[in-house]
Amino acid sequence: MKSSKSAISATITLGICSLAGSASADTFIPRFPVSELHAMSTDSAGSLAACAVMGAQGFSNATPPPDWETFITSSCTAKTKTLAGPLSLWPATCNPTGMALALNAFTPAADWIKVIYSGANQAAALNETVLSLQTYGSPAVVPIYGQADHWVVLTQIIATNLGGGSFNITNVKGFDGGRLGGFDSGGTNFYSGQQTWGAVPWKNTFYLVVTAINPSCDGAVGGCGAAPVSDPFYNNYVLMFEPPAGPRPQITATFDRSPAGIVPAGTNGMNEHQAQTHVYDALSLAGIDQDLDTWAAVAGGVPGTAFHVNAVWPDGSPWNYYLVPIMSSTSSTTAIGFVQLDGDDGSFQGINVPTHPVPFVPASMLKAQQLASGVLAKGETLGAGKLTWNPRGNSQLVTSPNFPYYEFSITGSKTSKAPIARVTLHNGTVVRID
Repeated sequence: MKSSKSAISATITLGICSLAGSASADTFIPRFPVSELHAMSTDSAGSLAACAVMGAQGFSNATPPPDWETFITSSCTAKTKTLAGPLSLWPATCNPTGMALALNAFTPAADWIKVIYSGANQAAALNETVLSLQTYGSPAVVPIYGQADHWVVLTQIIATNLGGGSFNITNVKGFDGGRLGGFDSGGTNFYSGQQTWGAVPWKNTFYLVVTAINPSCDGAVGGCGAAPVSDPFYNNYVLMFEPPAGPRPQITATFDRSPAGIVPAGTNGMNEHQAQTHVYDALSLAGIDQDLDTWAAVAGGVPGTAFHVNAVWPDGSPWNYYLVPIMSSTSSTTAIGFVQLDGDDGSFQGINVPTHPVPFVPASMLKAQQLASGVLAKGETLGAGKLTWNPRGNSQLVTSPNFPYYEFSITGSKTSKAPIARVTLHNGTVVRID
C-alpha cells in the first residue's frame, strides 16, 4: 500500500468522482446551511446557546441576532425558571426544556422539542439523532461526554440505506459550540470546532447525558437546593430537534466500526509508524476525502508523529487509539487537524479540524518524566507512566482526546491518598492531583 501523502491530489480527484457516482451511501444534512458559531463569554450555558442557534439556522434559516448568545440564553433562563423554578441546577438556569421553548419563540414557525430517553435506552436516542436529519432536515442538538454544558449540533450523517427504515451509519459530523479554548464547567473537555466521528466513537461519545450538571453539586446529596440525581435529565439521554407535530416515523440505525483498517485486524501490525504513514489512507477508506470541506482543510498538511493512547471511553471501558496530528506545511509546531485511528487495525475513528490552527509541541515520555519529577515532595518517586485520556476525570488537563496526557503514580507520599502527576502531551503542562 503506497502512502496517501504522496498521492493526495489523486485521492481528492477520486473522492469527488466517487461522491458523484455513489448510489449506496446517503448523506443527511439540514434544510439550510449552518455557519459555525462559538460562545464568546465564559458562561457555562454558552455551548448549548451556540448549538441551539446553529440548529435554528439549519432548520429555519434563521439569522443569528448580533447579541445571539445573550438573547437566547436569557430567554432560556426565563422559560426554565417559569417551568422548573429558580433552583434548577443547570448552567445559567437554562435546561433543554427552556431552550426548546426559547428556540420556538425565536423562530415562531418552528416547533422544537426536547426528547428524553432513559440511560438503558441508548439505541432509541441514537435512532432519533439520525431521524432528525434523515426525515426532517433538522440538526440534532445533543450533549456529549455526559456534561450538561458541553453540546454539539449535528450537521451531517453518512448512512447506507438497508431498506425497511434501517440504516447503517458510517460517520457523524457536527460543530462544538463552546468558547474556543475554553472548558466545560467540569473542567473536562476542550471545545473543539468541527468534528467528524466514526459510528462507534460517536455512539460512545453520546454517553449517558447528564451525570455532570453542576460542578458544585455533582455527586452531592444536598447543598445546592437539590441533588443532581433529582434533576429530570440526570442519567438520561436528551436531544433537541424540530419535527412537525404528530407521530414520528420509526427508524433503526446501527453504528458499526469502520469496515476497513490500514492493517489486518488482530495481527498486532498496528503501530505509530503505520498510523503516521497511512493516516490519509485511513481517512480515504472512511470516505473523509468525499467530505470536501474537511478534506480541503487537512489535505495540504503533513502527518506528524503518531502517539498510542491507552484511554477510557466516557462509560469507563478501555479505548485504545492512535492520535495523529496533521501539522501545517509551513510550521512544524502548529497543528491544523487531529485524527484518531483504532488501536487494533488503524481504522478511522475521528477527525477534528480546529477553527484556528493550534500550537502542538508534544512532549516525549522521557521529557514528561523530567517535568513530573518537579512536583515530587521529599522521599517521593514516580511510578511507571502511560499516555492516557479519561473524560471522567476532574482535572482541567482532561481537555479532549486530541490532547491526552501522561499519567504517573507517585509513591512514598506521606499522605493517606494516592497522588498522581499528569503532564499534557501537547505542551508539557504539569499538574499534581492529591
